[in-house]
Amino acid sequence: MRSTNPAAPSEVVTELPATTPRQAAEAVRAADAAWVDWAAATAGERARALHGAAQELAADAADLALLICREEGKTLGSARGEVAKTVEQFRLAAQLAFLVEGSTYPRESAGAASWTLRVPLGVVVAVTPWNFPISLAARKIAPALAAGNTVVFKPSPVTPAVGDRLAAACHRGGIPPEVLHVVQGDDPEAMQALVGAPEVRAVSFTGSDAVGAALRRTAAPGARLQLELGGHNAVLVCADADLPRAAREVAGGAFGLTGQVCTATDRVFVARHVLDEFTALLGEQAAKLTAGRGDDPGADVGPAATAAQRDRLTALLDSATAAGATVAGQAALAPDTDPDGHWVLPTVLTGVPADHPINTREIFGPLLSVLPVDDTDQAVTAINSATNRLVTAVHTTSLGTAGRFMHRARCGIVKVNERTTGNGVAPPFGGWGAASSGAFPEGGRGALDFVTDTKTVYCDYQES
Repeated sequence: MRSTNPAAPSEVVTELPATTPRQAAEAVRAADAAWVDWAAATAGERARALHGAAQELAADAADLALLICREEGKTLGSARGEVAKTVEQFRLAAQLAFLVEGSTYPRESAGAASWTLRVPLGVVVAVTPWNFPISLAARKIAPALAAGNTVVFKPSPVTPAVGDRLAAACHRGGIPPEVLHVVQGDDPEAMQALVGAPEVRAVSFTGSDAVGAALRRTAAPGARLQLELGGHNAVLVCADADLPRAAREVAGGAFGLTGQVCTATDRVFVARHVLDEFTALLGEQAAKLTAGRGDDPGADVGPAATAAQRDRLTALLDSATAAGATVAGQAALAPDTDPDGHWVLPTVLTGVPADHPINTREIFGPLLSVLPVDDTDQAVTAINSATNRLVTAVHTTSLGTAGRFMHRARCGIVKVNERTTGNGVAPPFGGWGAASSGAFPEGGRGALDFVTDTKTVYCDYQES
């Protein structure tokens, strides 16, 4: 299995052996054999191992960021930010080890008491995407380990080296290898052996709607599922908004990370009264950007991560312009870039037909459609009609407008005067509708709900 630099596809980043179906099944069995001892470890022991992993990741931060830049394509600054967030995820998880708490209940009879315990599930499978190859993995792995579960981790086949380095740092930090296993590759049979194994108690997946649907069909019966899928995200810019600021935030949400993030802005609804002014500002923001190698200090955005991504997005842009859309602003390509790189330039589009795929489903790339609206109600109706309702945002100087929008928008995440991308490590993260499995958001203290079961205890403490 080979990974290459998307900015220079002839540059091989790593070659690693792909996991066979037999090896995947063996990894699950080994994790199942190890989980009882790991669950029996004290909270302090698990916390020390998670702190150790955080320390190893922090010490390796510079090299890890460069590896992410080379293997996934994002800019070095964004990669550094991702590594920093990963360190935070493990530090937070070390605290979570002490927060696996139950509840006590009032006595219902004399000499009796009842309470609950939170207990680990067992083997948790973490299947992660290429767009955040280390921080999204940490968001799944670290809380599961904190609660006393063992983990089998499957990185994306696009970014296998990053996944391998993450696991190695965890092992150096004190997380036993038998507690955290890694399987690699894109063999469907190996994937089936992994998620369909009877020992698997939970599967946490981030990725496409199609793979999420396949996981629902193939996961072991009774396995708990946590599926973070696509987001078709829209922003409303009101007539009273700070338009220059809104243009910066909307452009950042649409074009940062080359738009390859489930929280990226696909559509921006703009009050008709300020449509022309805002579109011009947005076009200027796009035109300021330069696409290039992630390790080029002059590059604002990197390439698409794969050739398939580049080809899909190029075809999408071509079909939109052929259908009558107009380019209102576009980034430039840095000089001396590899012509074989997976380049897709951040682009602002107006006049995209309402039924075009750019307006009806997730783009997952740096293409942004500008749409006029007559009022807030029209925008909210359109936002709420989307199938994948992950995140939305409103730009306004009116507290009343912001409040009404927050309450009416039917999305898992709502932002005010901010870009749609970016989230903290402590708040819950999850979408509504087809964007998520819904029951178990990721992130923060709430992450423990997915990786633990509730046990109720009744105790009669009267002496006979």
